[in-house]
Amino acid sequence: MKKLQGNIIAKVCAWIVLLAAAFGAGVFGVRALISFQSVASDSWQNSGRFYSALDDRRRELMEGIELSRQLELLEKQVEEGAGNPLAYADIEAIREQLEQVQEQFGRSNTWFRFRVLADNGQTLRGTNLKDDEAIVKAVWDVHYFSFELYDGGENGYYYDPETGFSDPPTAGLNPETEPAPLKLVLEYGVPEEIASAEIQDEFYQIWQTYENDRVFFDQYLTGFLNLGALTLLALIWVLWTAGHKAGEEGIAATWQERVWFDLYAAVMIAAVVVLAACTIWAAERLYWGRSYAVRGEDFDTFYNLGMLGAGALFAAGVGCGALLLRTFAVRVKARCLAKTTLLCRVWGWTVRTVHEFVRSLPLTWKMLAFFMGYLLVSIWLFAVGRYDGMFGLLYWGLQMVMAFLLAWWTLNYHRLRQGTKTIAKGDLEYQIDTTRMPYDLRLQAEDLNNISAGLSAAVDEKMKSERFKAELITNVSHDLKTPLTSIINYVNLLKSTEQTDPKAAEYIEVLDRKSQRLKKLTEDLVEASKASTGVLSVTREKIGMSQLIDQALGEWEERLTQQRLTLVANLPEGETWVFADGRHLWRVIDNLLSNCAKYAMEGTRVYLDLERGKGQVALSVKNISREPLNVPAQRLMERFVRGEESRSTEGSGLGLSIARSLTELQGGTFDLAVDGDLFKAIVTLPQAN
Repeated sequence: MKKLQGNIIAKVCAWIVLLAAAFGAGVFGVRALISFQSVASDSWQNSGRFYSALDDRRRELMEGIELSRQLELLEKQVEEGAGNPLAYADIEAIREQLEQVQEQFGRSNTWFRFRVLADNGQTLRGTNLKDDEAIVKAVWDVHYFSFELYDGGENGYYYDPETGFSDPPTAGLNPETEPAPLKLVLEYGVPEEIASAEIQDEFYQIWQTYENDRVFFDQYLTGFLNLGALTLLALIWVLWTAGHKAGEEGIAATWQERVWFDLYAAVMIAAVVVLAACTIWAAERLYWGRSYAVRGEDFDTFYNLGMLGAGALFAAGVGCGALLLRTFAVRVKARCLAKTTLLCRVWGWTVRTVHEFVRSLPLTWKMLAFFMGYLLVSIWLFAVGRYDGMFGLLYWGLQMVMAFLLAWWTLNYHRLRQGTKTIAKGDLEYQIDTTRMPYDLRLQAEDLNNISAGLSAAVDEKMKSERFKAELITNVSHDLKTPLTSIINYVNLLKSTEQTDPKAAEYIEVLDRKSQRLKKLTEDLVEASKASTGVLSVTREKIGMSQLIDQALGEWEERLTQQRLTLVANLPEGETWVFADGRHLWRVIDNLLSNCAKYAMEGTRVYLDLERGKGQVALSVKNISREPLNVPAQRLMERFVRGEESRSTEGSGLGLSIARSLTELQGGTFDLAVDGDLFKAIVTLPQAN
């Protein structure tokens, strides 16, 4: 084994394999990086390349619209007898430019589809769509851009009032002599399917690139991972054999180990950062150039050379990192890392000189002695440094050391304060890290850690009691399900038989109603227990809340009508999207409507309002209570608490508690407000844009 570690041929071969594998990994990695956006996007029209090309097309089209507007105004001036401000050749040049734009945006030359509307969408100013073709069907996603087109004399220009595309000439615009601005709306987009090669514009190139990326991404990634693994194995071999020399015992140092490690590391890390930045820059250039360049032999040669260059940069970066790790491994094996590191030697000397003496003093005397020593040395160095530049440098060095020590003490004191605050806020399991902490602060931190451990044991005991109560509710509810199911089944069998005695039929109906209520109470108990302990699974996704509310109102409309309740729903136009769990959100809305049906005063209105804004969606439900609300709002959200104390209604007092727990599990808030007999529940959830 020793002989193998010192074999020079094996070392050279390992470095060759390392650099070659790193070069291949760089090539495949850059290819995978360039292809990743295509794989990560669900459509080729969601890529940055597509949006950049789409914006370029839009700007070119708007320049053509500006030319058309300028020509239109010139012709109008001629018709009105005002004369032509431009020469005939200039007008012809404008016409030629306009024809070039029209040809460029012709249906047979580009996949870009558009139409320009004026007069609030009533007048069609231009399009390359077919006569019976709708823009929403012609493209995958319709983009809109509204702007105002002004007459600027010889040069017209446009202005977007929302984004400020250019500065409007409002200051010098005379409404009596200058034409009013033309307000236009541009609708544009690109079809989703453009597999036909009959039009090979930039969008076709982007689509073709997208398809190729999705086909070859797995191969690129596999190549990168395989060659990366080979690079790692070669690096491990290099580090394992580093410092060993054939025929010699111990670790053989080279010229690299004679350089201060921190200086060597700074140079190598800087080289790695620069090479990595160059690799990323090359990948970015290749990414954009691959989408817009006309494919051909010249571009393929440029692209392949660019890939090789990126791979070489990556391999050079890996080589610099390997050299740094190699000298680090040699220094560690030779146990001379600290000795060959300049900062470590300075730090070690400082620590060994003052450590023991400072530890033995009380805190007050430590601070006083430290300050007096610092003051005397500073005065002496300052006085001598006026005549000797070396002592002047030592003076400023002392100031830097003092600043470092103060920062070190302050940092550890801050750690102690933060740990104290964390424990005070209730995190009793938190332990303050005392690593490399000053002696006096470490003693204080250890005392706090011991207090935290004792309090944590007491809290654990209390939490164990709470969990026992939750498990008891769950187990009892589960044990009730089996006999309750049998009762419900037998009641259903009795309901299917003919009863000659009307009293018997009435008793069966009472049994059916009460058993169903007991079943509902049992289910609520289980769900309330799970919701309060947070063991319910939550799958948050984009949910249409308006649609969910409409479905819930449809199910509760008949029940609310029977209670002579008038529902007034105020929902905003369009769908309101929230980020929530659809199943749990449905239960929250259902519990709120159930609460209205049980406790709202008959003949009154129930108001349901949905508002959105500031990244949140708020649903509020308001009603007038049938009974006086003599319970605080916060207490109403506790389990088994109801607004009326007589318990004459069929409620269990769990609905609002379950609604609050489910809302909080989804990352929202649940609030109640009581004003006299007015009851208001507000559910707030994060908006999904």
